Amino acid sequence: MEVRKRLVRYILEYKWQFICSALLGAVVAVSSLAVPYLTGLFFKALVKEDWAQVRIIALLFIGLQLPRGISAYGQFYLVASATNRIATGIREELYAHLQKLSLSFFERSKVGHLMSRMTNDVGLIQNGSHAVTDVIKDPLVVIGGIARMFTINWILALIAVVFVPGMGFLINRVTKKMRKLTMSLQLRLADVTAVMEETIAGIRVVKSFNAEKNEVERFGQYNKASLNAALTGARRNALVNPVTETAGALAVVAIILVGGYLVSMGRIEPHNLFEFGAISFYVASAAKNMGRLNVTYHQTMAGMERILDILNEQPDIIDSPNAKVIDEVEGRVEFRNVSFSYQTGEQVLTDISFVMEPGKAVALVGASGSGKSTIANLIPRFYDVTDGAVLVDGHDVRDVTMESLRKHIGIVPQETILFSGTIRDNIAYGKPDATDEEIEQAARAANAYDFISQLEDGYQTVIGERGVRLSGGERQRISIARAILKDPRILILDEATSSLDATSERLVQDALEKLMQGRTTLVIAHRLSTITKADRIIVMACGKIVEQGAFEDLMRSDGFFARLYHTQFDLQAVNTIVDAGGSSETPLEKG
Repeated sequence: MEVRKRLVRYILEYKWQFICSALLGAVVAVSSLAVPYLTGLFFKALVKEDWAQVRIIALLFIGLQLPRGISAYGQFYLVASATNRIATGIREELYAHLQKLSLSFFERSKVGHLMSRMTNDVGLIQNGSHAVTDVIKDPLVVIGGIARMFTINWILALIAVVFVPGMGFLINRVTKKMRKLTMSLQLRLADVTAVMEETIAGIRVVKSFNAEKNEVERFGQYNKASLNAALTGARRNALVNPVTETAGALAVVAIILVGGYLVSMGRIEPHNLFEFGAISFYVASAAKNMGRLNVTYHQTMAGMERILDILNEQPDIIDSPNAKVIDEVEGRVEFRNVSFSYQTGEQVLTDISFVMEPGKAVALVGASGSGKSTIANLIPRFYDVTDGAVLVDGHDVRDVTMESLRKHIGIVPQETILFSGTIRDNIAYGKPDATDEEIEQAARAANAYDFISQLEDGYQTVIGERGVRLSGGERQRISIARAILKDPRILILDEATSSLDATSERLVQDALEKLMQGRTTLVIAHRLSTITKADRIIVMACGKIVEQGAFEDLMRSDGFFARLYHTQFDLQAVNTIVDAGGSSETPLEKG
């Protein structure tokens, strides 16, 4: 019921197009039924050799095609216009709704499946809405044709009508499983799209491991599953024509036999029988189309049901009814007895408490899985704490609007995310109305000006999908320029230099230090040598704070951080020796 209501809602948005289309469809139906009538008169005139009547009827045939053709054109265009607008509206609604959903939804959803909803499923709805043309016209042809049959001969009309319920019953049985089969097909198509998206996104890895053959085989498996689902639905769909045509053929045979007998008895004129047979053809054709509409209906409902699965998803993180707007912030961030666990129930953070003073830098260090990124995700409220509170300038982040909160937060992630378009578009992503001068200043501060100015198109250079035409260091500096232009009071650096070479790291690190000046900064560090200047270092282990303090204090205490730092330093020294051609014996092996 919900699926039907939602589909009807979309159709009602363009009700006038459909109403006008219905009126034009009525003209097409009436003109179609006029053809058998004129055909009967034409046959009668031929038998009587009334050539004047034959010429008049021929002219009427020609004259009938003009309003019929115009009406058919108008009906088709109006329905096409409405259905394409419906599909566009659904895509926009679906895309806008996706933007509102929380990160947890995207973490449990495949990109390819979401893309399939936007394309394949919306396409099913568009095709279903397009079938409205036949929904309007064919019932009128069936009703009008049967009414005319009764005026010609009620006995023959009863014979024709008897076959209609039987035909409807058979069609319903044949198409009963079409929605389930269509759902299965759409799921298989979504799997195909997901594999394609994953493989194309990771094509460098595929090629580096010589895994092209394996990926082709994997894609083939999903593609064959899609083919099998499509063929299963096609076999069921293909039964509609034989069923309707067989029922129609039986009806024609009965009409010919009974009609021939009635003509011989003088109870019906030959031209009337001829007209009756022509009307039967039109009615049977319309009835067959209506049978196929049942297939289209179930396919449309399947597509709509899959789209509603997304539209009915509700974000986990929403603004409270009395959420405040914070226009200005100093940048004081406090974690007060914070604990956090994901929906799986796994405890990620336990009783975390610390304060980030305005303009100061706090570094988080620890092994993978210790909870560093989770802490970073709680500040912009990508997730909500399980216990305790995260406060910005004394405001619980759950009591302020997410838009105003995130306006003051800048994030430079480890994996740089750039969008297809120009360098200018990416730098100005958070401030679309930025001037060229502001963009250039941000690029200079991010140490990106030199390489941008050397490009032929400068800031108008198209960087390709995900910035593929730029190096890792160049992409990271564009990301930093984007954060500088946004000018946030709170800055989150999530291992922003961990994947760079030494030269790129120096340029990026220098840009980051400029970006950090005067801002409250949370640094998630991979290389401990990059955080020696942090005002405070917080050491994480198993979701808990095990140490915290300034770099010198932590080193003097010779605790967990000092051991971690020395281990990393020793490994770096070993790598340097190996690179120089020296001994690969580690300090630990030496004694």
